[in-house]
Amino acid sequence: MVRSSPEDLTESYHRARSGCVIIDRSTVGRIWAHGPDRLDLLHRLSTNNLNGMTQHEGRPTVLTTPLGRIVDYLLVLNLDKRALLLTSPGKSEAVQQWLCGFIFFQDDVTLQAATTELGQYGLYGAQASSVASQLAGAASKLPPHHALPLGESAWLLRGAAPAGFGYELVATPPLMEKCIARTMEAGAVVAPAGLHELLRVEAGLPGAGHEIDASFIPLEVGLREAISFTKGCYTGQEIIARMDTRGKLAKTIVGLRAQQQLPVGAALRAAGSIAGVVTSSVHSPRLGWIGLGMLKPTVAGSGVKLAVGDSEPALQATVTALPFDS
Repeated sequence: MVRSSPEDLTESYHRARSGCVIIDRSTVGRIWAHGPDRLDLLHRLSTNNLNGMTQHEGRPTVLTTPLGRIVDYLLVLNLDKRALLLTSPGKSEAVQQWLCGFIFFQDDVTLQAATTELGQYGLYGAQASSVASQLAGAASKLPPHHALPLGESAWLLRGAAPAGFGYELVATPPLMEKCIARTMEAGAVVAPAGLHELLRVEAGLPGAGHEIDASFIPLEVGLREAISFTKGCYTGQEIIARMDTRGKLAKTIVGLRAQQQLPVGAALRAAGSIAGVVTSSVHSPRLGWIGLGMLKPTVAGSGVKLAVGDSEPALQATVTALPFDS
């Protein structure tokens, strides 16, 4: 859809830190939820309070198993007579099937795949707010997770940006072409899809298939914003509430710095004992080799030295506060 060739990763990275980049986010899953019971269904099945949502308001939430493990992280955007669910990349079909398993005869809800019907691009960087204002003058005042309509089937959504101010463009292909053209006229440049992963790790945000995984519960990976502790019952609520009340997590997300690439899946060892695992790894043009890991809280303090993997001599990593700029 975007006809301009993307810059290379390093150029795009520096452009994001000073300007604005456009990244193809078409792998994000998109599902329509129709019917008057759409929000009630999602409210009773996920971690956040979805009652009382206004039109064009979005709220993050998490689907969890009875043991509190992550099924997926969603953004629920309430629109006129329907809701748009944004899933993790590649998880649309699995999430739709999971939700359908909890729709009963009294529920007036229909789920419909929207990943093909709608495209998605991200606007990220220090000047993203200025560029987005060329699409909608009120973009800079848009609260997090809220959307502005740009047409009958196009929305500008303020998201959790991996770099500075960030927005998501969701639209049908003809409207997306027009929106992208306007952002490029305003100074945005096309960046490779891999830049999103780099910016995500630098920001310390959990990612699908890395930290957003059935091995972990939402509190462990830093998704507290997507959890209501007052809404009452949902699948997995008892486990999550108990861990919050006790203040004791089995693992916590941490930043890692190293002199070499951190192998994803490698064990993290403290004093010879396995204390965690590497979950994400990237090379930053500014910071060098960095990553994210899930680590026992007792050894998760900033500056703690860890051995990575089983090789001799062992690769060393240092625990770092998140985000990496902090």
